[in-house]
Amino acid sequence: MWDHGYGSEATNLLLEYGFKTLKLHRIQLLVLDFNKRVQQLYRNLGFVEEGVQRETRLVDGEWHDVILMSMLEKEYKK
Repeated sequence: MWDHGYGSEATNLLLEYGFKTLKLHRIQLLVLDFNKRVQQLYRNLGFVEEGVQRETRLVDGEWHDVILMSMLEKEYKK
């Protein structure tokens, strides 16, 4: 069910819970390099790319990079 905003809504709820309820300073995630849709979703929500682990995951016989993204509490409040 793409393009209905479910991913954005779910991620926003997790961010709100993490930063407001749990009082976290930082939330990070990993995403595979071929998942461009979710990379863009996270960027739109304010996540910043911090680095790449090259050829870390083997998927269907092919090696893929893993991208580390994060958001700080002060970035969430903007």
